[in-house]
Amino acid sequence: GRARRKEYWGYFLFWTIALTVVVGIGLFIDDAMGNIDDLPAVTVGLCGAFVLATIPPWIGLNVRRLHDIGLTGWLFLAVLIPTIGWLIILVFALIPTQARENQWGPVPAGV
Repeated sequence: GRARRKEYWGYFLFWTIALTVVVGIGLFIDDAMGNIDDLPAVTVGLCGAFVLATIPPWIGLNVRRLHDIGLTGWLFLAVLIPTIGWLIILVFALIPTQARENQWGPVPAGV
């Protein structure tokens, strides 16, 4: 499948807002329990669970985004390159959608 830039950045916005809410809830609970000065265990636990739960859809979305620009999803492994891997994925995310059908499917609706 393919994912347009709008879908990609919409998910990123949702993820950022949801993570902010999870951190807020965790800090509120840790403050109520008096753990804010020590290790805020609830906040760390909630954030860890949230990130682990959202890794599979994030990987899938990145692969679909790479398919949308006509590249193989295996290029997502570039994210494993220290320091510049994230920049490579960012550049791929900014490239416009191919305006024609490619081997991964037809042009997404709305392009």
